[in-house]
Amino acid sequence: MKNNVCIQAIFLLALCGCGQSKDDKNGVSTSLIEKSIKAASGNKLDAMNVDDIEKNNALVDVTVDGENLQAQFKNGFGSITASKETLAITISGGENGQDNILIGFLGKDLTTLRPISGKMTNGENDGFTFSIMKAVENGGVETWMSFEAEGEIIKLQKDKTIIKVKGKIGLPTDVETPEKWKVYEGTVTLNFPVFQALGSSKEDFIY
Repeated sequence: MKNNVCIQAIFLLALCGCGQSKDDKNGVSTSLIEKSIKAASGNKLDAMNVDDIEKNNALVDVTVDGENLQAQFKNGFGSITASKETLAITISGGENGQDNILIGFLGKDLTTLRPISGKMTNGENDGFTFSIMKAVENGGVETWMSFEAEGEIIKLQKDKTIIKVKGKIGLPTDVETPEKWKVYEGTVTLNFPVFQALGSSKEDFIY
């Protein structure tokens, strides 16, 4: 439960950062979210690194049911927020950054895993989550969630991070109808992502 609360707070922090325009990044205030994360995890938030904010770019070469998401997330913005037990990756795209891909890894101590990886089988989380949030008409949001998933961080560096993903995804209402699930597979590359650490040094995670 503690991990679930913490990773939800981490995704909130990442989404708030990704939702800003690049011109506003240096002025992003995270104090309220820092308090939420500290309450959930007991960890302090390492300072946000925005030195290379203008170089931030995400390449989403992931196919869902035969359709590649690369165009939808062209010039996407990537963010990584890591703690010892959770690592959240968020990519924002779309016309105004309103679409998001959320990738999460969980474990007892992610700083000891090389590579960091996880999976989900039959809806049971064993260290990995993958979901897509898409803006729809009337200001709504459509969420696609994984029912089966595998993920692995091939490379985790401050200037480039590469993640391989595959699995089956669908709407929450499709949980009991696997024939509606859509197969996805591909690679996400984050160039100069915003990289934040909770209770650990960033160097503890990179490889």
